[in-house]
Amino acid sequence: MMSQATTDSAAPSTSLVREEWWVPTSGGHQLRVLQVRTEATGAGAPGVLCLHGLFSDGRFFLGSNGEGPARYFIDQGCTVYIAELRGHGGSRWPEKRAWDWSFDTYAQHDIPDLVRAVRARHTGPLFLLAHSMAGYAALAGLGLQPDAQRMLSGVCTLSSAVNDYSDGGLKKAVMVRFSSVLAGLLGRFPAKALKQGPADEPAALMKQFAEWAATGAFRSVDGTTDYWQALGKVTVPVFAGVGEGDVFHASPRRAEKLVGKLGSGDKTFVICGRSHGFGSDFGHFDILRGSRAQKEVLPRVHEWMRAHAATA
Repeated sequence: MMSQATTDSAAPSTSLVREEWWVPTSGGHQLRVLQVRTEATGAGAPGVLCLHGLFSDGRFFLGSNGEGPARYFIDQGCTVYIAELRGHGGSRWPEKRAWDWSFDTYAQHDIPDLVRAVRARHTGPLFLLAHSMAGYAALAGLGLQPDAQRMLSGVCTLSSAVNDYSDGGLKKAVMVRFSSVLAGLLGRFPAKALKQGPADEPAALMKQFAEWAATGAFRSVDGTTDYWQALGKVTVPVFAGVGEGDVFHASPRRAEKLVGKLGSGDKTFVICGRSHGFGSDFGHFDILRGSRAQKEVLPRVHEWMRAHAATA
């Protein structure tokens, strides 16, 4: 692992200490991790490993200006590790570039390898904070690899739910199928060109999504691994939040189904919306990003982490 440390003053009152390093994983890929804390953060402080979702990268959690949802946890005294999956952001490709992976690669290789690498560096309690696809990929992967699961004090997922066609209407069915066909023709889904996000995704992953949505399955490409069953082996504490207004990407009904499959005896499921005491009906992205999230959602997540750090 190679690393480089720098210090900046993104906020006038508090300097951020950044260290960038890469985690080797399968296929010759190296996954970028940006480690960020304040100068006052202690060695035994809680750690938060942040994982972005589909078409995204680490900037979802922390922008170049030092702002974003990760900053909230940094200011609460945590050390934050912002990771990027293969093919995303500053993660390094092998010499020969090929879009030759699927959801299985994220769940069974990238995410467990990131958990192990961060755990090797971090001395305090460690939590995983994942958005959207990374949330159910992390839970599936941890269910399959209990050694990585035991390295965490808890997992927090926001806007995470496996797709099906039970909500979202005809528009959703058309978009999911179109995305799979287009990715198959091009070898990858051109998210950047279509202004869907800063990172493209491989065709095999988009095909998996389309198959799951049509059949209700949640399984590996070769069909030998049933991720619904793997979720039953997740025993780590889990906080799952979903926006009440998030119907297309991760509806409360589908998010609750995901949580219901988990084997953990310590599960917290929160629907972030007016009918549940929030000031607004949160959506897929603003549940993590923006002033409303910093006021209503992130403090609840942090309080849950504090409670579980104390018993870790």
